[in-house]
This record gives sequence, C-alpha cells and structure tokens, in this order.
Amino acid sequence: MSIELVKTLSKTESKSERVFHADADLIALNREFQNSRPSEIMKFTIEHAQNPVIFTNFRPLAVAFLHLVTQPKKDIPVIWVDHGFNTPETYRHIERVVNTLDLNLHVYSPRMSAAHYTAVYGPIPPLDTPEHDRFSEIVKLEPFNRAMEELKPDVWLNGIRHDQNAHRKNLDVFTFGSHGTVRVAPMFHLTELDVEEYIYDRELPDNHDYFDPTKGEEHRECGLLLQK
Repeated sequence: MSIELVKTLSKTESKSERVFHADADLIALNREFQNSRPSEIMKFTIEHAQNPVIFTNFRPLAVAFLHLVTQPKKDIPVIWVDHGFNTPETYRHIERVVNTLDLNLHVYSPRMSAAHYTAVYGPIPPLDTPEHDRFSEIVKLEPFNRAMEELKPDVWLNGIRHDQNAHRKNLDVFTFGSHGTVRVAPMFHLTELDVEEYIYDRELPDNHDYFDPTKGEEHRECGLLLQK
C-alpha cells in the first residue's frame, strides 16, 4: 500500500473509524487501485467494509463476478431482484449458481407480481415512455431500494466494467452510490474477454438466455446506477 493511501486512510479512520463513508477520498482509492488485480481490490474492500452487500441480476458473465467477490467472504449477502420476467433458463441458471457457489441469496420481489402487472397494465411498455418509467420503478427500483433500506450496507459490490456502455466508461472502481453507499466494482478495468476466460478457466456455469425488461437494449442503464 502506498504512503499516500496510508495517510488518506489514517486521516479517514481517525475521523470516522470507517474507510467507506460519504466523505471517503475515492480519488485516492481509485488512483491506488487503478492497476490492481480484482482479487486485491476485493481483499482491501472486505478488510475495511463494515456491512458489504452484493447486487446481481445473474446476467451472462455475472457468475465470474459472483465467484470473485464471494471468495474472501462466503456469507456476504447477495441481493437479487426477481422482477418476474426472467426467462426459464435464467431461473434454472440461478439455481445452479446458488448451489455451486453456496450463495447467501436475499431475494427481493416487486409488491406487484409479473402476472398482476400484466393483467392490470398489459405487456412491457415501450422504452423511453412514462409507462416504462413506471414499469421500471415497480419491478426493479422499488424492491432494490427496499433491500438497501433493510440491509443498510456501507459498500455495494457490483460487476460493472468500463467497456459495457458510455455511462460506465466514465465511472471507476470506487464510486459513490445511492443510500449512502460506496459502490465497488472490482472487475471494472477488465474486458469482456478477460471475464470469459475467468469463467472458462474455473469451469463455472454461465447464463446464455437472459432478458432484462427494464433495459431492453444491452447498452442502456436499468436505472440503479443513475439513482442518487
């Protein structure tokens, strides 16, 4: 660890006895870890986080992130919002991954089921409409916010990478998230090929039939990273 980061952490810890908080020096953290391996980022995070949680949607390649982040802390809570519109294969894949990695899974579902929503409002509405905004709030944002309010994490671990879309390219390993959290993305500097090799080398099960109704298109954000 560099002298600069040691000074930063000492100052931070003497002030609040925590590393991850609303006044954390994320610029220094990102500078220190810009060339670090994901496992090194995870080691540091678990050593200093007081109540970390993982958020996942079990999308393709997400199993690599789940494997990585559960290695240093097997019982870390894994938040999954089951919006009810997943493909059958995605549900089967989730069962395989939960069993393979022995995940401490916390499932949060919308207060309105997929069948209820469809019966009242009809099919998934078109993107970029007020109706779709309401849909996203009902099936993903509300249950996610409920999870964060109940679990009260200081660190929110996620699997985003710089090469996924324009918004994520401008983020970093350590960023401020909603609900007073610090978001940590240990795989941020990896490429899609890096992640594919991680899965192949460890013979992990992957998901090849996935659909996120709140995004519709791969390059879009679903809204969780845009919340303040």
